[in-house]
Amino acid sequence: MAIKPVGLSANAWTVRANLNRNVLSDIRRRGAAQHDTVEKLLAAIGVTFAEFEAGQRAAEQEPPDRRPFLALRGPDRPRDVPIVGTALCSDIRLPDSDEPVQVEAMEMQMDDVIDYARRPLTLDHKRDIYALYFRGVSMAPRYEPGELGYVDPNRPPSTGDYVVAQMRRPDGDGERIFTVIAKRLVRQSASYYEFEQFNPASTFRVPRSAVAHLHRIIPWDELVTF
Repeated sequence: MAIKPVGLSANAWTVRANLNRNVLSDIRRRGAAQHDTVEKLLAAIGVTFAEFEAGQRAAEQEPPDRRPFLALRGPDRPRDVPIVGTALCSDIRLPDSDEPVQVEAMEMQMDDVIDYARRPLTLDHKRDIYALYFRGVSMAPRYEPGELGYVDPNRPPSTGDYVVAQMRRPDGDGERIFTVIAKRLVRQSASYYEFEQFNPASTFRVPRSAVAHLHRIIPWDELVTF
């Protein structure tokens, strides 16, 4: 899904955005982009981040045959990706820990669909994709509060990926999901997952037995092609 205007080279785009000429290559290599970097790239072609999120096109000032091409989440894309409701909850007490650990968490109910997001072209034919709004500041600036993220529950996460971990705890009726954490996966072993959050900076381990599901957050460069 390309957002670079036709006729504008990648080099010219980065120069216009006052960014390092290698920034697009770096985005592809890391599979992620800083929020302010994306804003600068969009501003250079006359698009706001809000328009980018909404899938809107910039106002056309030129004849159709010369206008910039913006094939994002526009009106031609189906709005069929469920947005699952989330709410910020109190810090969680990690299993096997005597004291509450300051790990920012969210409440999430998979059957609580609050809206539907447009499906990026790159996610055509991918099943079970869902989206959520990030709450809190624990992963800023990578993910800001209120930012929409797309999640793939089927592709196994790798070390370095950002993930949604669905936590579970015993209760009177067996085991149930009680909260989720959106973090960076630092390490995984046969017995635990190690996660990282940015605010406050922390790295912590969670027993595998406490994680019901681990879903991969789809990075920006897999949603849009620079």
